[in-house]
Amino acid sequence: MSDHLNIIRGAKAEAKPAGPPAAANLEPLRIAITDAQYAKLAKLVYSLSGINLGDSKKELLKARLAKRMRTTGCRDVSEFICRLEEDQTGQELVGFLDCITTNKTDFFRESQHFDFLATEVLRQLDKLCGPSEPLRVWSAACSTGEEPYTLAMVLQENRDLWARRGAVILASDIDTQVLQHGQRGIYQQERAACIPRNILVRYFQKGGNAWAGHVRVKPELRKLVEFRKINLMDQFCFDRPMHVIFCRNVMIYFDKPTQQRLVQKFHDCLGKGGYLFVGHSESLTGIKHGLSFVRPAVYRKES
Repeated sequence: MSDHLNIIRGAKAEAKPAGPPAAANLEPLRIAITDAQYAKLAKLVYSLSGINLGDSKKELLKARLAKRMRTTGCRDVSEFICRLEEDQTGQELVGFLDCITTNKTDFFRESQHFDFLATEVLRQLDKLCGPSEPLRVWSAACSTGEEPYTLAMVLQENRDLWARRGAVILASDIDTQVLQHGQRGIYQQERAACIPRNILVRYFQKGGNAWAGHVRVKPELRKLVEFRKINLMDQFCFDRPMHVIFCRNVMIYFDKPTQQRLVQKFHDCLGKGGYLFVGHSESLTGIKHGLSFVRPAVYRKES
């Protein structure tokens, strides 16, 4: 990547939304979950998201559920389960999943992947793709947007390999709140501390006044990324195949049958020569697939 330094101009101050009023005299919500209730909720989580809570996550679920129950006004688990079952809009189910999913991400997380993307993958795809075929990259389970914006920075630093035909990055997640965060593209300054300074000043605006201590992704980067709600457990298909799929540190929460189904769907979405990146703590060992091993946590569809 270039070492050229630009100067960040102070971002135009925006009205910072007021936070919720401080809660007064709120007693901690103590909940009790029977084994039957836990099994029912765990089954619901598995069916909706593929996340396998297992028998050891009861305390985790209780902690996450307490916050959601306070929000909804439910005083016990039975009432909350009834609320879930009777909800016709699906919004309560979405809120429930939002409160139990973990969103841990950073810019340039597992940086070897982005180095390999820049030095090898983009050059290979440039030769493979037709002159009018846009480069299509998917950040699955994108959380608050750090991964897709990192992908966008890598693409911008290598524009000569795709500019003549265009590129689009699809950023998806099951959690609606983190998608909204990603669309705004505003982050606390310490969240961006791992970004090389020359890259930071090129692609981020520094906030001032009400937004002091924050940075915002510049419009030219944001326009490369399309945020969309996608549940990886649903059937999904695209009009045209993907060239690169990032789905990292997600499958560790799934059991083998769920991993098998998901990898097969990724295989079907990839075009010939396309790449699948998984987390370095993950592998496709024990999963039947038609992908070739390239290097740790990187696989390619050969045909």
